[in-house]
Amino acid sequence: MPRTRKAGKPPDRTPQLNTRLAAEDYLKLETVCRLENKTKTEILRKALLSYLDGYEQRAEDQTRDRLAQALEAMTVAHKKDTERIAKMVARVMMDVGIVNQVFYKRAGKDERDALWDSAKTAALQRLQQKKKGGDPEATEIVSSALSSEA
Repeated sequence: MPRTRKAGKPPDRTPQLNTRLAAEDYLKLETVCRLENKTKTEILRKALLSYLDGYEQRAEDQTRDRLAQALEAMTVAHKKDTERIAKMVARVMMDVGIVNQVFYKRAGKDERDALWDSAKTAALQRLQQKKKGGDPEATEIVSSALSSEA
């Protein structure tokens, strides 16, 4: 009777595996061995290693599939929120572009800093007004933005 070893510890020597096959499966194995001019051990070792490699890949694929399903569920559930955030970002980007083009680029070099500070102050005031509107997510974003400005 073979001795058992601790889990995770590699064997001291190459272990031998035994298995049984149905008669028709054994005949198929012998046919493959003759056709490929290999021993049963070589064929079985190759088959087992191929199975083990596929097993790892299948486990990874299942994990990836579960992640994709979770992301898809989040996307469907939060589609309205995502669209709202995208619209808010688009408005902010338009505001930044307008401020940059109209005030900053067209202003003289000596006026730029004062105009920039004025635009930033106005933007923060608008954010504070939105904060007072009662949107908890916007409140958190505004609070974070205002605290980083201090």
